[in-house]
Amino acid sequence: MKLLMYGVNKETIMKEDVNKYRLFGEQKKIQMNDIRKIDGVEEIIILTNDFRNEYYLYVDETIFSHGDFLRYIADKTDKNLQEIILETYSMFNEDVLRHLYEITCGYLSEPVGSFDVLNSVEKAVNYANRLHTGGEILYKLFEEAIQLSYSFKLNDETQPLNMSEISKYLYLLKKKMKTLAKKDFLISGNPFEIGYLTKLLLLADAQTITILQEDEKDSLKQVERLSTRLTDAEAAKVFAATSKSLYYRLSKTDAVICDFSKIDLFNKKMVEEIAIMRQTKKIQYLIDTSKQPIKEMTKDNLDIHVIDPTINVSYNDEQLNNAIIVLEEEIQTRIEKFMKHFEELRMDKEQKITQ
Repeated sequence: MKLLMYGVNKETIMKEDVNKYRLFGEQKKIQMNDIRKIDGVEEIIILTNDFRNEYYLYVDETIFSHGDFLRYIADKTDKNLQEIILETYSMFNEDVLRHLYEITCGYLSEPVGSFDVLNSVEKAVNYANRLHTGGEILYKLFEEAIQLSYSFKLNDETQPLNMSEISKYLYLLKKKMKTLAKKDFLISGNPFEIGYLTKLLLLADAQTITILQEDEKDSLKQVERLSTRLTDAEAAKVFAATSKSLYYRLSKTDAVICDFSKIDLFNKKMVEEIAIMRQTKKIQYLIDTSKQPIKEMTKDNLDIHVIDPTINVSYNDEQLNNAIIVLEEEIQTRIEKFMKHFEELRMDKEQKITQ
């Protein structure tokens, strides 16, 4: 048994051929079901995004034919086999793990630490689940990559490699608050931002997370969608800001991440209601995610500390190198652990076949 990966990306193919490789909706479904039927293919997950198409396979190498697979891809892209061989990169076993771990962490992305590939990886797993084309090995592999990515984004030692805006917000908050654990947060943004901010704050052991949008219905819908991706314990910590709960949630929150050009959160009415609910001042941190963020805010009865998200966060070469070493060592440790489990499963399967 062997782990294989075949892939193409915008650096390996000509610009005019990009659309030939794109997989959307029905095309992706057809290919996954077809490839699953190729002799020797036990499991398949396809990772697709704007930059890459990668086919992750768990195969019985005594039956599986690389040529048959490549000929299938050639047929689907209207290319000859020689072109496919030249444009496709491939890996097996440990190299497959290392590659998936690195791209899922955003280690090879711009900016470094981007959430884009993590998002694609999560979607790939969900789609394979729907089509039942994955299995114990590939699901475990992808889950390991996802877990590593989240832990990487919360690890202080690898912070120099987390240069996305989402990571920056959490880094700036943690720097001021010292810890994110047992704290209450109120956040706003698009579904992508909300999803990853919520997941990371939960992993950091936040007490509660309140989601606020301009329209109350949108807040409720977003919480409902998020709950399908969370455990029951996690979902119990996530709330929607409604007309009935907003004053209370805002009065107890420790930090706010919000676009104040869209939501006037601390208006006169809001401040008055908070003053009624909370008799004493409470330190609250605020990050304005608008294009021209506010630099300070002074409100009676409130002790608001505005954090400027536009400040430049930079690291020296030593800090960057140390972060790379920490990440690469963790990746190697996880590879060794996974391959040990992989070998045990392989030997167990071979013994069952010979019995």
